Amino acid sequence: MEKTEVNFKTIVEKLDLPLAAVDYDNKIVFANAFFCSLFNIDAEFISGKNLYDFLPEIADTVVINDYTYKITKYEDEFYSYFYLTIADNRMEQIYSDFISTVSHELRTPLTSIRGFADTMLMSYDKLDAEQKKKFLTIIKEQSNRLIKLVENLLSISKIQVQHSNLVFKSVNPKATVEQVADILKNQYPSHPFEIQCAADVSNILVDENKFQQIMINLMDNAAKYSYEKGAVKVEISNSSKENFVSIKVKDHGVGIEPENLGRIFEKFTRIENHLTRKTQGSGLGLYIVKDLIEKMGGQIFVESSVELPNSGSVFEVLLPVASYTSQSKKKLEDR
Repeated sequence: MEKTEVNFKTIVEKLDLPLAAVDYDNKIVFANAFFCSLFNIDAEFISGKNLYDFLPEIADTVVINDYTYKITKYEDEFYSYFYLTIADNRMEQIYSDFISTVSHELRTPLTSIRGFADTMLMSYDKLDAEQKKKFLTIIKEQSNRLIKLVENLLSISKIQVQHSNLVFKSVNPKATVEQVADILKNQYPSHPFEIQCAADVSNILVDENKFQQIMINLMDNAAKYSYEKGAVKVEISNSSKENFVSIKVKDHGVGIEPENLGRIFEKFTRIENHLTRKTQGSGLGLYIVKDLIEKMGGQIFVESSVELPNSGSVFEVLLPVASYTSQSKKKLEDR
């Protein structure tokens, strides 16, 4: 018995988790230093105290210093052992926020669609042509919003697939960017879209549909998070990094705090500021963008400032040049 207790103490003191041993009356026989420090009590005073003075008797988790710990129990012929493992509070909060956000994102356009459809059905003969056009436009815009959300959710469901059925081809980046700008101009009529493209810019080796999805996300964000009438600028040039094309998307918004730059590409993450609070989003767009860019052999970077008014952010995408060598290499990889 004594030998077992000595060995137990020696072992558990080396464990990187809080642990306590109790007898059949739930009196603490021994607690390691980690456990004692967690509850701010000296080891010499904890022996003999009731375990449930420290841990809840029914719940399987306990919150200490804003962290949630899972309580696990193990028994042998001598003692019952209770040890704590920290739960991932941040992921729990992220998923909770995600469910809340997606629920809101679905509910808001559906409510608008149903409301305006009901109005037209009940009062169709009383509405003039301009009102009918206005209501139908709203229904169309809200339907497009739903489609975008569903597409993002479907992209997330496939995100772990290595190549996601990408079809690589030589693509003119300027043509795609101009096409995306034409799509977004109707959605953001107050924001000018300015495209600058170097005369000697190379074609890129990408999946054309995925590249368009990337640019829609980036340019849509640039308009959505810019101040009223703020220009969305896209600059396309051959990168200083050999065999890559650079595409920079610049907005005129509030900017991103330095400590948040590393978080914006995380799944379900939205940065709080007065511009983001005015718009809805699922926190999936930039995560999908980064994943697609990397799957196509590229990189994405962001620079931002919050010090100057309307300084905004710059997202730079690097994608590989569609050279004969790169196309041949891609064909070999896909076999």
